[in-house]
Amino acid sequence: MKIKKGEDMLTCPYCDSTVIVPKSAYPEKPSGFTPDHIPETTPFQPPVILDTERIRRSCSRTIVSMVVSLLIVLGALVFFLTNSSDVRELLEGPIAAITGESSVPVILEFGGPGMGAGYFQDPEQVCVDPQGNIYVADQETGRIQIFNEDGDFTGQWNLNKPDDIYVRSMALSRDGLLYMVYDNELYFHEAATGELLGSLHHPDGWGFDDVEVCDDGSIVAAWYCNRDDIIKYSPDGSIDFLLEAAISGQSGDSELDTDITVDGFGNIFAYGSFNGSVFKFSPDGRFLNRFGSDGDRPGQFTSPSCFCTDPQGRLWVSDFGDMIVFDNNGTYLDTFDPGVNLFDMVMGDGYQLYGITYDDTVVQLDLSGIAVNL
Repeated sequence: MKIKKGEDMLTCPYCDSTVIVPKSAYPEKPSGFTPDHIPETTPFQPPVILDTERIRRSCSRTIVSMVVSLLIVLGALVFFLTNSSDVRELLEGPIAAITGESSVPVILEFGGPGMGAGYFQDPEQVCVDPQGNIYVADQETGRIQIFNEDGDFTGQWNLNKPDDIYVRSMALSRDGLLYMVYDNELYFHEAATGELLGSLHHPDGWGFDDVEVCDDGSIVAAWYCNRDDIIKYSPDGSIDFLLEAAISGQSGDSELDTDITVDGFGNIFAYGSFNGSVFKFSPDGRFLNRFGSDGDRPGQFTSPSCFCTDPQGRLWVSDFGDMIVFDNNGTYLDTFDPGVNLFDMVMGDGYQLYGITYDDTVVQLDLSGIAVNL
């Protein structure tokens, strides 16, 4: 007889006698079987199928969420910068210089690369007369074109030279004389016709670098041959004074590349690129002040290309895309983005700035809104 697990008593089928079944007589459970003798098996696991489309959508939503969060943070930062007076004071400059935005109105732009009338080949000098006529000189060809106040071409004349001219500087007097530095000499022409009227000289010969005309008709020039001189002529062409080593004599450092401009009183501002500073001299040649320097703080220079004064005697410096403004004593006032980088520039009446751009165009900017708030 087979003894089943769980049976305590066993009855004999022949004699009907009953006996107690000891636990040692129970059959042992075979390995791999259940109590009902069903083999144990591993539960069925369905294969895992990845929903790649759902994963892609989930990742996309995550990325979009991260981008939105970043934009919110950046927007909050810009809002903070544009509305915090403490930040403005810390940066010492207008917020337009931070954001790269310019609110300077462009009144006029004309020209562009070319050989025809109204187009330019490497223009680098611009002047404006009291009537609003604009004079533009091509650096190497020596062609001077004339435009009216609306930028319309009205005429031209050429410097009669067989080779490249390399016009280094040009300044216009109120009585219609155009002073020009080319071939390292200083000449003056009739502005309207180009007629050569004469030349001015340095006692040591050639070597002129820059020229400006004062409101009283006197002429100031920079001279660079072996030293950095500034020389001033009276309207009749006689020498008023000669400052030998004008910049290097003050700084103690050599200087052979000097740009100059003057204000309404005849004060002279000389920028020495070797020294990276502006040096101010009185109308009679006395050294007054040195300001500006190379650096990355407000009021310091990166790479100045040109500068001029306004009717208030303030100095405007085009510096690697920025416009930096100082008062007449050299105190830093402001930095802003005019929207263009200029090779040469001149301030006309009503704070109208005329300049030559890197696109070989002439542009007129209205700085009156900025000037009244300085």
